[in-house]
Amino acid sequence: MKTLRIAAILLLLVPALSFAQDAEPMAVLEYFDNPDGVFIYSAEGDELFPEYGMELLPGDRIKTINAVAELRLDPNGSLLKLASNTEFIIDTLQNRGGAEANTFSLITGKLRAVAARDGAAQYQIVTQTAVCGVRGTTFGLETVEGQKDVAFVEKGNIDYQKMGTGETISLGAGQFADAMADTFAAAAATAEQFAEFFEDIADFVGENMNENGVPGNEAEEVAVAEPEEEAPPTDTAPVIEPPAEEAPAEDGEAEPPSTPSFMDPIMDYLREVLGMEIGSVTIDNKTYSKAVIQPQFSLGKLKLGLYLPIIYETNMFDYTDWYHPKGNDEWSFGTDQDWRNEILASIQDVLSDLFLKIKYVEFGDQRDKFFFKVGNLSGLTIGHGTLMRNYANDANFPAIRRIGVNLGFDLGIFGMETLVNDLSEPELFGLRMYLRPFHKVFPMAFGLSSVMDIDPAGDIAVDPDDTGDPDLAGNPVFINAAFDIDFPIVNADFFKLILFGDIAGMMPYYRESITDGTTTIPEGLYSQALINSDAAEGELPLNNYGISAGIFGNIFIADYRIEYRNYRGTFKPAFYGKNYDRVRGQKTIELQSDLLDAPNIDPVMGIYGEAGFNILDKFRFELGYMWPWDLDSEDGTTNFGDDLIHIEAELAQGVIPVVDIHGSIAYDRTEFIPALLARDNYENMTVMSALFDANTVMKGELIYAVAPTLDIAILITTAVGHDDDGNIVLDSETGMPQINPTFSIETRVHF
Repeated sequence: MKTLRIAAILLLLVPALSFAQDAEPMAVLEYFDNPDGVFIYSAEGDELFPEYGMELLPGDRIKTINAVAELRLDPNGSLLKLASNTEFIIDTLQNRGGAEANTFSLITGKLRAVAARDGAAQYQIVTQTAVCGVRGTTFGLETVEGQKDVAFVEKGNIDYQKMGTGETISLGAGQFADAMADTFAAAAATAEQFAEFFEDIADFVGENMNENGVPGNEAEEVAVAEPEEEAPPTDTAPVIEPPAEEAPAEDGEAEPPSTPSFMDPIMDYLREVLGMEIGSVTIDNKTYSKAVIQPQFSLGKLKLGLYLPIIYETNMFDYTDWYHPKGNDEWSFGTDQDWRNEILASIQDVLSDLFLKIKYVEFGDQRDKFFFKVGNLSGLTIGHGTLMRNYANDANFPAIRRIGVNLGFDLGIFGMETLVNDLSEPELFGLRMYLRPFHKVFPMAFGLSSVMDIDPAGDIAVDPDDTGDPDLAGNPVFINAAFDIDFPIVNADFFKLILFGDIAGMMPYYRESITDGTTTIPEGLYSQALINSDAAEGELPLNNYGISAGIFGNIFIADYRIEYRNYRGTFKPAFYGKNYDRVRGQKTIELQSDLLDAPNIDPVMGIYGEAGFNILDKFRFELGYMWPWDLDSEDGTTNFGDDLIHIEAELAQGVIPVVDIHGSIAYDRTEFIPALLARDNYENMTVMSALFDANTVMKGELIYAVAPTLDIAILITTAVGHDDDGNIVLDSETGMPQINPTFSIETRVHF
C-alpha cells in the first residue's frame, strides 16, 4: 500500500513538476495599438504574427513602425513600453537558460521601463553607444544614430556607461545624460524636458500593465501632515518633475536646475527643424558661393523638408548675380513673365519656382499600405528593374533640381505604384500594378508596368559651335511596357530566395516622320519598332525587347542578385537607370539609327551579378557588373559595348573613434571597358575623361563633424554641362554630352 501511495503522489506531482519546468521566465506582449505596424522576428529569423499575450523569448526582435508595443516580464513583473519606430531585441532573460541578468538591446528608437525592485533582479540595456545598468528604476532611453543616446530617470538610479571610453556616471531621479554629447555628465532636467521625452510613452494601456503593481513600485501611502496638504491619489502617473532636494550623483556633479524661460520651447523647436549650409559649389565650370536654409518638419508619418538657396558668383545681395538652374530665375515667382499675353507661362513659372523650394514631402514608406514622396527621388525601381532600376531625378543636383512624385498603395491582393520625374516640367511617367491572387496562402505576384518619356529629344546635346536648334530625330515619345512575375521560395528574415522573370519592350510614337533617304518612318505609333513584320525567314521578328530572369535575396547581412539578360535594339534592361536623364537625347538618336537599320541589329545576352553587405548599419558596400556576350560577330567573340558597373560604399557616423569622419561614394557606369579602350581613338582623352563621361553617374560625400551642431562637408558629383539657355552641350572631342564636375565645400549648421 505504501508503494502505491508513493506512486500515486509521484503521478500527481508530475504535472506540477512539468508546469514548473515550463514556467521559465519570459516576456509577454501585452498590448499594441496597430497590428500592421508591429513586426516580430524569432531568433531564427522567422516572422511571427503579433497577438495579445504572446510569449517572447530570448533572441526575439520587435520592430514598431507607426505603432507602440508594451511588454511585461513574467514572473519578474517589470514593464516596458516601446515607442513608435523602435527596434528592440530580447537578448537574455534572467534565470532562463542559465542567464544571470535580463539583457536587452535598443537598436533605435525610444522606450520607457518600470523595473521591478528585487534584490536578485539584474537588468542591462545596450544601445548604440552606451550601456545602461538598472537597479529597480523607472526610466527612459532614446537612441538616434549619429544624433543622440539619451537616458532619463524618473525614479531610482541607473549606471550609464559610455562605450569606447568606458566612462560611467550614475543618474538619479530627475536627471538625464546624453552619451553622444560633448560632455558626458548627469544634468537636472526641467519638467518640460521630461514631459517632451515621455509624451508618447508616459502611460501603459495594456490590461496587465499596472505600474503600481510592479514589485517595489507600489504606490506609497502619503500621510497628511497638515490639513492643507493633500496626498496625491495612488493611481496617478509618476511625478516627473525633478525634486529640488535630489542629492547630486556620486560620480558626477548635477547641474542646478535652470529657470524656465518662455523662449525655451521656441529654441527647442528651432533646434529641431532648422538646418543650414554655407560654402561654395562649382557648376558648369563656374564657382559659386552659397547659403542654403533647409528647415525640416514632421507630423507623425508626414515629413517636409525645404531647400531655400541663394547661390551667387560675387554679390549675394544682387539677385542678377544669382545662379539660375536651366536658365530659370527661381526667385522671380512670375514677376519676370508677361502676364498680359502669356498667362499660362506665367502661372507655370510661379508653380515651378514654388516647387523648387521643396526638397521632399514624405508620408510613410513603401512597406506601408499607402505612401507618397515629393521632391528629390533616388533609387526608384519598378518591379524587378527591367524597365526602371535605381532611377534618380537628382543625378545633376544641385546644378539641376527636379521635384518628382512617387506614390502607391498595397491592399494585399492588389497594389499600385506611380511616379512623375518633375512637377515643374513633367516628362517621365511610370505606373506599375500588381496582383497577388493567393496572398493569404502564398505571396506569388504578377505585375504589369509602363514607363513613358514624352520628350527625350529635348535633351539632345548641342554642338558648342552650333547655335541652331538640335535635330529632334522625329521628336518621339518613348513608350515602354513590361510584365513580371516573382515566386518566393524562401522568405525568412535571415535568408531570402526569390525567383523572378520579366519581359519588356519599347514602341515609340513619332510626332514627325524620319527618313534616311531610303527608309521612311511615318508619324504615329510605330509598331514595327517592336514587331518586325518584314523579318526574313529564320530571323527573330522582335526588336527593342528585353528578357531577364534570375534570383535575388539575402543571406544574413549579405544581399545578392543574379540574372540572365537577353535584349535587342535600343531597349536595354534597366532602360531608365541612374544616368537616364543624361543619355535620353543620345537614346533618341540611337533609336532613329536602329530603326532605319533594323535588320542589322543582333541580340545581346549576358549575366548581371550584384552583391553587397551591411554591417549593423555602420558600413555598407555594394558591387555589381554586367558581363555581356555581343553575338554580332561570326565567331561569337565578346564585345563589351553593353557592360556596366555599379559600386557603392557608405561609412556611418561614429565608426571611426578618434576622428568623427564619415561619408559615402557611388559610381555607376555603362560601357565601362569600352571607355578604357576608346582612349586610343582620342589623343586628348585621359583616364579621368574616359571614366567620367555622359555614361557615368558619380557622387561622393566626406563629412567631418567639428561639433555636435557643425559639420564640414566636401561633395563631388558629375553633372551634364548646359549653356545659358539650359540646353545640353556636346563634347567636341567625344561627340557625347559634356560632363562637368560639381565640387562643393559646405559648412553645415544644425541646431
